[in-house]
Amino acid sequence: METVGNVVKRKPLHWQIASQIRERISNGDYDADELPRELSLVEEFAVSRHTIRSALQHLVNEGLIERRAGAGTWVTDRARSGIWAVGALGDLIGEFTPDQFLTISASDQPARRFEAAADMLKLDKSDTLFHVLRVLTQNNQPYAMANVYCRSEHAAAVPAELMGAERLILLLERYAKVRPTRARQTASAMAADVAAARQLGIDPGSPVLVLKRTYFDANGGVILHTDVLCRPDRYEQVVDFVHEPSGARTDDQ
Repeated sequence: METVGNVVKRKPLHWQIASQIRERISNGDYDADELPRELSLVEEFAVSRHTIRSALQHLVNEGLIERRAGAGTWVTDRARSGIWAVGALGDLIGEFTPDQFLTISASDQPARRFEAAADMLKLDKSDTLFHVLRVLTQNNQPYAMANVYCRSEHAAAVPAELMGAERLILLLERYAKVRPTRARQTASAMAADVAAARQLGIDPGSPVLVLKRTYFDANGGVILHTDVLCRPDRYEQVVDFVHEPSGARTDDQ
């Protein structure tokens, strides 16, 4: 939980659980580097199996654990190597639960409408891409607007009733069978255009924080790209760097 101004922002349960497990991994709390079974974690944290799986997926995405069907969940060599690193990809721009965003539109669109995204996805102007427009909210007040882009054929693999139920990158990984291996985020600032100003409830030309996150597969191909435009008076970016200790390293990185 964190406080921004007078607003208390609660982290989703799966994020909180992932943070606790991440700390245990850092402290070397698991015997033989094997995590407890899912049902044991469900019982310990008193949450659903879906919540536990979402929490563990964060750690898989970070490269801290490896999951093998029927064999269990194991701490990776990377997690034992001793580095300074961002605690989670979600720490960069926060994790958003379905009740924190309003989906304005989600549909296939001509690639020529979004040239920058089409170039990243290596699409021709005559192709289509899948575009999602969302407004992120806190206490029913808009604080960011997100444009999300991916390939149309990948989005088509996601059941329509699940679109918007959780982050699109997780749905693509589950149903389109595309696996992100890394993500890059950049931050900048710009003046809000008319469309962004209308969604965020600000005047055109007002300054906004721009966060661009791109997910890549193992071959360097772009799976998904997101542009998030944030109101600086309602959004605070906090990044935690977690120390994963190693006996072989004594220098500060």
